[in-house]
Amino acid sequence: MRFAHLLLSLQALLTSIALATDNGLTTLVSWDSHSLSINGSRILIMSGEFHYPRLPVPELWLDVFQKFKANGMNAVSIYFFWSYHSASPGIYDFTAPGKDVQMMLDMAKQAGLYVIARPGPYCNAETNAGGLALWTSDGRGGKLRTGDETYRKAWAEWVKEVGAILERNQITKGGPVVMVQIENELQETNYDPNDTLVRYMEQLKTAFKEVGIVVPLSHNEKGMRSKSWSTDYKNVGGAVNLYGLDSYPGGLSCTNPNSGFSLPRNYYQWFQEVSFTQPQYLPEFEAGWFQPWGGYFYDECKAEHNPEFADVYYKGVIGQRTTLLNLYMAFGGTNWGHSAAPVVYTSYDYSAPLSETREVTEKFRHFKLLALFTRVSKGLHKTIMESNGTGNAVSSSAIWTWVLQNPDTGARFYLAENNNTASRAVTDFALTVNTSRGKVVIPNLQLNGRQSRWVVTDYPAGNTTLLYSSAEVLTYGMFDRPVVVFYLREGQAGEFAFKSPPANLTFRTYGADSTFKSTKGTITKYTYTQAKGTTVVEFSDGFLAYLLDIPTAYTFFAPPTTRNPNVAADEQIFVMGSTLVRSAVEKGTTVEIIGDNVNATTIEVYTGNPRTKTIKWNGHALLSATRTPYGALRVSIPGTETSRVILPELKNFKTADSLPELSPSYDDEHWVSANKTTTLSPVKPLTLPVLFSSDYGFYTGVKLYRGYFTSTTAPVSVNLTVQGGVAAGWNAWLNGNLLGYHPGNASLSATSLVMKIDPKLLRKGKEDNVLLVVTDYTGHDQTSQGPAGAENPRGILGCSLLSSSGAPLATQFRQWKIQGNAGGDKNIDPVRGPMNEGGLFGERVGWHLPGYKIEKKGKAGEEWKDGSPLEGFKGAGVRWYTTEFEMKVDKGLDVPVGIEIGAPQGTVARVQIFINGYQYGKFLPHIGPQTRFPIPPGVINMHGKNTLSLSIWAQTEAGAKLSTLKWIEYGSYESGFDFGGIDGGRLQPGWKDRSQYA
Repeated sequence: MRFAHLLLSLQALLTSIALATDNGLTTLVSWDSHSLSINGSRILIMSGEFHYPRLPVPELWLDVFQKFKANGMNAVSIYFFWSYHSASPGIYDFTAPGKDVQMMLDMAKQAGLYVIARPGPYCNAETNAGGLALWTSDGRGGKLRTGDETYRKAWAEWVKEVGAILERNQITKGGPVVMVQIENELQETNYDPNDTLVRYMEQLKTAFKEVGIVVPLSHNEKGMRSKSWSTDYKNVGGAVNLYGLDSYPGGLSCTNPNSGFSLPRNYYQWFQEVSFTQPQYLPEFEAGWFQPWGGYFYDECKAEHNPEFADVYYKGVIGQRTTLLNLYMAFGGTNWGHSAAPVVYTSYDYSAPLSETREVTEKFRHFKLLALFTRVSKGLHKTIMESNGTGNAVSSSAIWTWVLQNPDTGARFYLAENNNTASRAVTDFALTVNTSRGKVVIPNLQLNGRQSRWVVTDYPAGNTTLLYSSAEVLTYGMFDRPVVVFYLREGQAGEFAFKSPPANLTFRTYGADSTFKSTKGTITKYTYTQAKGTTVVEFSDGFLAYLLDIPTAYTFFAPPTTRNPNVAADEQIFVMGSTLVRSAVEKGTTVEIIGDNVNATTIEVYTGNPRTKTIKWNGHALLSATRTPYGALRVSIPGTETSRVILPELKNFKTADSLPELSPSYDDEHWVSANKTTTLSPVKPLTLPVLFSSDYGFYTGVKLYRGYFTSTTAPVSVNLTVQGGVAAGWNAWLNGNLLGYHPGNASLSATSLVMKIDPKLLRKGKEDNVLLVVTDYTGHDQTSQGPAGAENPRGILGCSLLSSSGAPLATQFRQWKIQGNAGGDKNIDPVRGPMNEGGLFGERVGWHLPGYKIEKKGKAGEEWKDGSPLEGFKGAGVRWYTTEFEMKVDKGLDVPVGIEIGAPQGTVARVQIFINGYQYGKFLPHIGPQTRFPIPPGVINMHGKNTLSLSIWAQTEAGAKLSTLKWIEYGSYESGFDFGGIDGGRLQPGWKDRSQYA
């Protein structure tokens, strides 16, 4: 095994000699087998995935980006969903607030983040149809994700539109975009230049180049299931510049904390085979995992939130020479409206490091410890794999060690992890390291359960070099002197030594007692046991060391003084003690800091500038700053203790019937006639006419069908098959009477029922009977779902009138009509977009919109009355409830809020939650799991009037009511971010007459 390691090391050494490569279009972004280089400087990319469609408040994009940057990220990876921008062929919207891509890219640049753009055309992402335009779901998109010409013509216009924006935002034009991914997890299994997938990838490469994309193109492998599109592996065409591998290896469980946690150790070998001339790139690495309908809510999945995952997994892949790491998802957001694929419910929290409520989790804080280390550890940006294995360089076979060496400087990076990464054992061991002064044995190392530790050798920190350190380096800065920040778990031992210390070096300690001492010998070593809190060690040559325990390290920030994402050690200010630091800048004798804080506390600021005397926190001068003996400033900052947040009670509801279509006499003259006998869909209907909703321009939300037949056919029963996506249910009424229903099933996309007809319900003679079918919708499938992926139809697949023998009657329905969201694909509400609404009567006429004036006799003929959703109603049907309320939250606070909703056990119902016109929650009490629905500021007005509407669809004659309906507060943060400046007015267009859609 060691021989194999030597061979791999030799191959890596030979590769390290190779010159940097570019794509022939720009040299601003180049690469070799070690890392990416941008503007001529190597960079280790630490990125996070963000999807702006899942947060439709543009002001909050900057909030997210600043939190990414504060926690050590230098890049953001972004999907661009075709479906979100194109409601119909040839129509593209990039100017509505939540779709303003230019603003988003500007904010990423402002926050100091590079952008990895992922415009598809297919994205997957658990989003509706995988991000494909929903107008392709009727079959007009051709053979999706192939070289088919019909499909090419469809996606080409999308690439032209989104590509033009990306082109002018490339780094070559001063923008933040450094890479563009084409397609998504498209597996290459047939290495033939004439294969349709090869042609498709070549078409995409050509299309992006034609719109002016000159930065490298990339692609992401769907796990270790195939070997696709690498220039280093069987390249017959279609290969991209930068190969990437997606990986979700956690195997964690929401119920069993001991499940999974086995870190793969074959990433290095995989990349050496598939992409050995390129840096190791993980475009999607597990930051959490999604949850399905009927599954668990994210708060229940404790293992996914545990910071030990970051400590073992994220360090583990860097230890295997990964230099481009993107966490999927870093912020998940919300599947508001009908933007989800059927595999997920409203929340897309994903157990992400930054929660759906935009709160930083401990997992993100722990990631920061690694990200700040990789930011300044330039030697880690170019390494070879020197050795790895069980018992490698350590005294215990329970420990596995990776050893990376910089071929230019000889610096080494040792990563010690449990041989069994799931182990919770406490293991003490010694590590033998190679240094420029020979081998050194470091005793007293420990892994306490699911932990891993970096040990560095010949590590430069400005003009000082650490010969070795078993205390983990968090970061270092070059100020008036080198300042190194170390961290360890409380009670664990740390040790370091200097490579070339001056004679008679002395030190002084401040803060917590860490038993810090020196031991002289051939090498003078410094040892300590990590205390609770902070110990500061000042050496007589000026070197300054902070020794932090983990909780204190979580409060440490190193805000850059540059917007360049590739931050140097002398382009930082150190701040410790607050909940979050967004930025820090020196202006004269003042340091101006913008951040967030929960509890009043004392912060410590290090600038190295002796002229700095005062600190401004969130714009307020704090005059009581004191200087420590080692030159830092300390000052008290406020928390939220004096602020009071009172959330309003939800009451004074008005209610109206939202299913007038139940009446046989309902006028559906303006509905669409469903009379097609052919379809482009690859899935053929069970009966005619075609009743697929997409064929009639209705893609999202509830659809309603009215089928007409006469009693002369003497039907005995109705055979109905409906497909709305998993968990979608439906109801059928005959002449206003409940005929049958399906409650939905979290495992079934399509459901069927033969419903017996009571002869008493039929009208006599040639008078029309009306069958009303109302079907729910949980999204269009992703392309991995058989038989036709995103082209799997929605709506009625087949409906037959049956005879007493169970056979279809010769004479069937004489007419069908269909209704869906107001305007269909016309996108009549461009701000909220084409996926916000469905076809319920209240949605079509705009009861959910701010400004709709409720009168006893409404504009659409409805009758309003007092009524609470907590009282509910009897009988199967749909009722609408609406109220107004005011929020009064101090403008200096960020208070994430949400709605908690519940229903009595046994309730079979479907509830939609609308806030100021946005459908921001879908509650299925009989399927679950979600009962709490975060609502971001901007969708809700935190300082003014709001409109809340609920549609409650009772599927059984028992009716429905709610048992819980209240606001909840997730947290409260004193903040310097301008939450008070969020313009809810432009995000919440009001009601306009929609009577034509009634």
